Amino acid sequence: MPNKRVDTNSLPFRVEMAKHESFKPSDFSFKDFSLQNIGFYLAAYLIISLFFVGIGSFLVTLPDFWRGVLLGSGISLMVAFGLFGPKPRKIDVAALPQPSAEVRAKCDDPSCSLVEAVKAYRDETGLGLFEAKAFVDSYRARKRHLE
Repeated sequence: MPNKRVDTNSLPFRVEMAKHESFKPSDFSFKDFSLQNIGFYLAAYLIISLFFVGIGSFLVTLPDFWRGVLLGSGISLMVAFGLFGPKPRKIDVAALPQPSAEVRAKCDDPSCSLVEAVKAYRDETGLGLFEAKAFVDSYRARKRHLE
């Protein structure tokens, strides 16, 4: 299916898009989820289980076998995701490129937010969000430790 383009001149409002240099599609993934967040998995299990039990309860014409299949598939999906899901990434911060003086000044400035510092580092190096945040966090922690 071809992409449809919208003529922004025909819209009843003005569309303005700012250039955002630090956006990368690879930043949107499940790579950062891990088994450390067990509360998320338990809540997801509960919701999925209730959903499948609800389907089995409300569809009275559904045989017991298919109710069990629905519940079992929900449990199986949760177990499979927990066992074979994405593992947390470890980042060697020392191997990342060093920031310029401008980015270091932003990191050192107490009035500069973490988001601004990470964005400046990402724009300079082209790294992903996960790596840039890890670097800025370690840089700020190292600075606090030295003071």
